[in-house]
Amino acid sequence: MGNAKLRPVRRVMLVFPPFFDVKHVLDPMVCPPLGVASLAAYIRDAVDVAILDCVAEAPGLRVPVSDSHQIVGLSWDSIIKRISDFNPDLVGISSMFSNQFFCVRVLSELIKKRIDPQIVVVTGGTHPSFLPEQTLRRTPVDYVVLGEGELGLKGIIDAHNGRVRLEEVDGIAWRRNDGEPVVHPRTSWIEDLDRLPLPARDLLPMEAYFKTAKPMGYFWRKRRNTPVISSRGCPYGCPFCSSHLHWGSRFRKRSVENVLAEIEHLRDKYNIKEIKWQDDNLTADRQRAKKIFQGMVDRGLAMPWNTPNGVALWTLDEEMIRLMKQSGCYQLTLAVESGDPASFERYVKKPFSLDKAVEVARLARKHGITTVAYFIIGFPGETLEQVKRSMRFGLDMGVDYLVPFIYNPLPGSELWRWCVEQGYVDEEYAYEIGNHYHQAMLTMAQCDSRKLELIQRGTYFMNLLRMPLRNPREFVEWYGRQLLFHTDSLALFSINVLNMARLGIKEIAG
Repeated sequence: MGNAKLRPVRRVMLVFPPFFDVKHVLDPMVCPPLGVASLAAYIRDAVDVAILDCVAEAPGLRVPVSDSHQIVGLSWDSIIKRISDFNPDLVGISSMFSNQFFCVRVLSELIKKRIDPQIVVVTGGTHPSFLPEQTLRRTPVDYVVLGEGELGLKGIIDAHNGRVRLEEVDGIAWRRNDGEPVVHPRTSWIEDLDRLPLPARDLLPMEAYFKTAKPMGYFWRKRRNTPVISSRGCPYGCPFCSSHLHWGSRFRKRSVENVLAEIEHLRDKYNIKEIKWQDDNLTADRQRAKKIFQGMVDRGLAMPWNTPNGVALWTLDEEMIRLMKQSGCYQLTLAVESGDPASFERYVKKPFSLDKAVEVARLARKHGITTVAYFIIGFPGETLEQVKRSMRFGLDMGVDYLVPFIYNPLPGSELWRWCVEQGYVDEEYAYEIGNHYHQAMLTMAQCDSRKLELIQRGTYFMNLLRMPLRNPREFVEWYGRQLLFHTDSLALFSINVLNMARLGIKEIAG
């Protein structure tokens, strides 16, 4: 493909698509898509750019597409009209989760058919990054950006504008003239994250996020909250996870001053009252983390914050947790993954022990910080007794919120590759309905999927029953906020949990 044949790109619209989601579980989170906003900030000096967040602009619009699934967000007609009105040369569609790939496929087809077949359509995110050939064969998408997106998207734009040859762009996939996919694996990463501009939040409907009040992880103390990412990369290669492959296996970090400047900017420009740290490993560099938290205290930037994406719990001790509390921490998410010693040793490659997880939960409780523990059940080969042992460990930790997810293979991960080799996942596997973690779409554990689902719900409910006695203030404040702001969502959630709680408790106790 020669550059002379490429359409010049002057206007770009980046789309965060609707959610393709399971009915009757939880309403989708509505939070600023920092990935899309970061891309917009990186290219805005070269092109005119706009962002369309289809979920934030219509969070209450649900359209059933089957007995079990629905689309949440703007209608297809509304999205196509918004894109057409902006008249872009290039449309980028995010596919951060596998369940959004359905929307990538539909939208790319509609853009080509109803607006202009020559519009350049690009997608990126974890799903297409690890399935680029399949993405190019199943959709009319022109390009896939692999992994970290800024350099790849800018490279595509530069190639279309004659500044570089397409073959020189790192970390992208496209079709040759004969239709066959060409994949250039990512070999370079952005080393100095301080060079990146702040995410283009001015292109997002920020007030819509505050009004909806359904941030990442759902927990919040102040409605005017927003996510911040201070680092990228994960050096721990857990076999069920693909993050270290998507963002790189080396921990890269923004400077303390750069992070504090962003918090100050958010406070001053958007009146932000709460921070949601979206890092995979916020405290991996202990000294840097301490300087950030102390800087928040010293500069009058202390405000409520939590870690909905997890935290490097092996780095936490009483000194660190005390400083976290002083800077505003009200909740820590502990990604323990498994409480069964054999499963923990086999599937969790992070440098901590189960005893350390118990100790961190105790220290957080001592300092008045609520805790959320994430677990995964149904790993390949896991027995029913191992699943139950893991859930009993979680219940005994004494955390405020215990969230068990059912294992489903993440594209790109080591376990996903094993699932492909063993024939559990093939070319026809429907990722969009199989990667939501509330249902067992594949039975790879040595127990049936129904039992896994019952144990998942029963464990959550048992922990919930203990909460009013363990942490009555948190129980009253959290569910009080839900009754005040999200009565319909709380009712839906309660019905779903109660419908299966009794049977699930029997499974755990059995």
